[in-house]
Amino acid sequence: MTPHVPHGWDAGVIYEETTRTLFCGDLFTHLGNGPGITERDIVGPALAAEDIFYDTSLGPSIAPTVRRLAGLAPRTLALMHGSSYVGDTVTALHELAGAYDRRLRAAMAEMPA
Repeated sequence: MTPHVPHGWDAGVIYEETTRTLFCGDLFTHLGNGPGITERDIVGPALAAEDIFYDTSLGPSIAPTVRRLAGLAPRTLALMHGSSYVGDTVTALHELAGAYDRRLRAAMAEMPA
């Protein structure tokens, strides 16, 4: 079980071991009608969608959880909102985790002391 990522409520992920498919829930949400499967960048579009919806619960567990998911080395990232991804899934997960880390640090820096 993973914490509810990326939100703090209804979103979860499921890993199917036989096909090594990570069903990502709302991780990597992006806008528009793309192809069913892509090898193109999914991190940039996911961060652009985050800038619109602000759906991610930026807490201390989000990035470590996404990094643990990268440890599964999925073959496919099946997205609920966007094209499924068959490129370098481990790097994509690490890049998303890094972006969440940076956004959390920036938000914390803006808090009054």
